[in-house]
Amino acid sequence: MTDSGIVIEDVTDPDEIGRIQAQDKRHRRNSDWLQAHWADLLPQARGKFIAVAGQETFIAETPAEAWAWADKTHPEDTGAIVQYVRKAVGPRFYANRG
Repeated sequence: MTDSGIVIEDVTDPDEIGRIQAQDKRHRRNSDWLQAHWADLLPQARGKFIAVAGQETFIAETPAEAWAWADKTHPEDTGAIVQYVRKAVGPRFYANRG
């Protein structure tokens, strides 16, 4: 059997639990903000990456550029989001080629 490299730990340290909960809260706030502002981002964000941090958004050409903006503009926001926005609208089709 090979070592998968995955470690599951029971976190009991109150400081660590608080840090994780705060990060989750910031991420959820950015995610909610993004959901409320999708219409403002489209269509100019299609085919690009968006970063959301501190409930602000940035449209970038690369994920590295998006993360750099988030880190520089909102270094305290550990719940930042970077995601690719597909170029095409409509459904995606997948075919079994096997």
